[in-house]
Amino acid sequence: MTAQHIKHEAFKSSDNKKLNIHHFQIDGEPEKVVLIVHGHGEHAMRYQQQAERFAKHNIAVSALTLRGHGLSDGKKGHAPSLSQLILDVEYFIRQVRLKYMEADFYLYGHSMGGNIVLNYLLRDQSSELKAGIVTSPWIKLAFQPPKWKTTLGNVVAEIIPSFTEKSDLDDNEISTIPEEVKAYKDDELIHSYISAKLFKEIQQGGQNILNQYDKFKHPIFLAHGELDKITSHQASKELSELTDLAEWHTYSNSKHEIHHDKDAEKLFNNVLSFVQGH
Repeated sequence: MTAQHIKHEAFKSSDNKKLNIHHFQIDGEPEKVVLIVHGHGEHAMRYQQQAERFAKHNIAVSALTLRGHGLSDGKKGHAPSLSQLILDVEYFIRQVRLKYMEADFYLYGHSMGGNIVLNYLLRDQSSELKAGIVTSPWIKLAFQPPKWKTTLGNVVAEIIPSFTEKSDLDDNEISTIPEEVKAYKDDELIHSYISAKLFKEIQQGGQNILNQYDKFKHPIFLAHGELDKITSHQASKELSELTDLAEWHTYSNSKHEIHHDKDAEKLFNNVLSFVQGH
C-alpha cells in the first residue's frame, strides 16, 4: 500500500489567511494519522517520501504548509507571532479531525516546525493528540549570530516586524547526500527569507521550551543529527535530559534533514516503532 492518493485542501485560519494541507491518503480508514509541520523555508510536499513509507504500514499523513511558505497566504518568511503559528496548527488539527474522526493523531514537526510543535505541546493539555514527533528542532541555532545583528534584528522586529531578509544558512548543510542538496536548491517553492519578528519569536520560543519543559504531558519522539550545523544537537539533547517524556534518538551520519540523509531509513523505523507503541 502506497501514498498514491494525494488530496490538496485549503482552509482559513483565525485571521482569514488561507493555508494549504496535503493529505497523503491510504485505502480505507486509517487508525493512525501523522500530522506534519515543516521547517523554515520549505513546504508540505517535501514530505511525500515519508508519507509513502507510512502508507505501507496503513498510516495516513496530512502535512500543513505554514503561512509565508509554499503556496499558503502570507509574506514569504513572516508570521506575526509564534502564538499565531500555534493557532494555525490548532486550526490544522481541527481541519484534519473533520476528515479522520476516529484515528489517533501524532503531531510531527521538523526544525522550525519542531519548535512550533513543542510549544504547541506545552500548551495542549487535551487528549486530542497521542504523542509528538520532533526532528532537528530549532530550540537553539548551531551557530551564534553576530551580536550586532541580533541587537539590530530585535529593534527592527518591533519597528518593522514584517521586514524580511535572506538567512545566512548554507543549503549544503541540509544533507550529506549531494542529490538531496540539489533537490532542495532546485525546488522553486523553497525560499530563504525570514522576518525580524519571526526570527525573534522562534528564538524566544526555543528558550521557552527549555524553561517550561515540566508542562509537557505527551510522549515525545525527539531526534537530531550529530552533523547538524543549522540547529543545535546539544540543545535537543539538553531537552531530552530535562523530561522523562522525551524518547531521545541521535544519528551520527546525518546533517539537518535526517529524513533526507544517510540515516533516513533508521529514523523512519524508529519513528514507526514509536507511533505503533503509542
